[in-house]
Amino acid sequence: MTEKMWAYGRYLLVSSSRDGGQPCHLYGLWCGEYEGMWAFNMSNENIQMIYWQALSGNMPELLLAMFDYFDRLIGDFRTNAKRLYGCRGIYIPAPTSPDSGLLKHKAPHIIHWTGAAGWIAQHYYDYYLYTGDMQFLRERALPFLRETALFYEDFFILDDNGYYVSCPSNSPENAPGNYIPGPGQKPLTETAVNSTMDFAIAKEVLTHLVEGAELADVYSDEIGKWKEMLKRIPPYRINEDGAVSEWMHPDYKDNYHHRHQSHIYPVFPGTEVTRENDPELFEAFVTAAKKRLVIGLKEQTGWSLAHMSNHYARMGEGDLALECLDLLSRTCVINNFYTFHNDWRSMGIGVDAHWAPFQIDANMGWSAAVQEMLLFSLNGTIRILPALPSKWRKGKAGPLLARGAVEVRIEWDQDAGTVLAELLSLHRSQSVSLQFARPIEAAEGGTAEGNYIRGVQLEAGVPVRLKVTLAHQTTA
Repeated sequence: MTEKMWAYGRYLLVSSSRDGGQPCHLYGLWCGEYEGMWAFNMSNENIQMIYWQALSGNMPELLLAMFDYFDRLIGDFRTNAKRLYGCRGIYIPAPTSPDSGLLKHKAPHIIHWTGAAGWIAQHYYDYYLYTGDMQFLRERALPFLRETALFYEDFFILDDNGYYVSCPSNSPENAPGNYIPGPGQKPLTETAVNSTMDFAIAKEVLTHLVEGAELADVYSDEIGKWKEMLKRIPPYRINEDGAVSEWMHPDYKDNYHHRHQSHIYPVFPGTEVTRENDPELFEAFVTAAKKRLVIGLKEQTGWSLAHMSNHYARMGEGDLALECLDLLSRTCVINNFYTFHNDWRSMGIGVDAHWAPFQIDANMGWSAAVQEMLLFSLNGTIRILPALPSKWRKGKAGPLLARGAVEVRIEWDQDAGTVLAELLSLHRSQSVSLQFARPIEAAEGGTAEGNYIRGVQLEAGVPVRLKVTLAHQTTA
């Protein structure tokens, strides 16, 4: 079923997204109702999840419809920023539709969430990283990122310590725990100050702008300003549980009973914090994630379990990632394999409701999670099988796509401890490092160094094959 659901998610996206058309929304092409309750593009989680699988799944062309959509509405997004907050740049409301990108919803979690443009911008920049399309970077990705940064430049204010303040602020659809009167009761407020996600997204936007502008040799007079803005973003806050807090401001307590996992952004879907570059902070993000699965399990939905599977895969927790898909399959998947928002069978896992709308973002998130367990890439390093579940004893996959425009085919046998990998650089010659989850005992086609094979030379269009034997996995 895992494999079939992965293939089905690909089918749904291929069927619902193509260059020259509209991007895939929560129903794809299959509404089935005269009034589509959620037949729009929701940018505080859902459209992003729908497209997570496209790049690593070697289908970058499917993103073009999404880029065309947001580029086409850029005038409305500028109007939103100016009229709502008096800012330059763009403000994208969470819900938009093809006829208009103007703000049309007065709920606090819509009006006061300013991260949509930056989160969408991640897809623009990742498209460049995966394809190497310098023209796209220069003409589409960087201009979109710059519009987003202009908004931040006007929207953020400085506190007494010289750090930015984001206010009003919302951590998508959640509320601080100390502003919730009791179980099942409506929060006193969803509007807060300094949501962790606000600054995680802003930091990513500014970092990509600096990096991309230097690569493309554009905006040279603004790079210094963006670097200074990065210095003013406050550090992440660790709460009394040892978890990264969902709000940086100390007045707000965490609410673990919620489906959104916005504050995990720097680990997934972002790439800022890794086990290698900041082990202590990384573990604090892991703690925050695990609180949601244990404490807030009853509050999860189909798409939130798919999201959770992806961030566990990014954390190297393959068995937990697969457990999330198992929970999803038992609670929110119907006979034709569509995913539902709610626990429609009343299994006691996830949000129970008499009305359980279908939405296919969890289908797409499932496909992305499977790929995330098999491959991750960043800064010239390709992680092979970074979160392989113990139940997946043998298998093969590919060609998946890694950053740097490298196609990767993988075949593994956990019982034998062997991994076969074939790499193909599509456009240019380059050197990459391969990282494995365990130390390497032997490597045919490369030289092992702990968990790594470094300096694998790839010539454009020429496949390179390696056979790796991993050290025996010991149990505590």
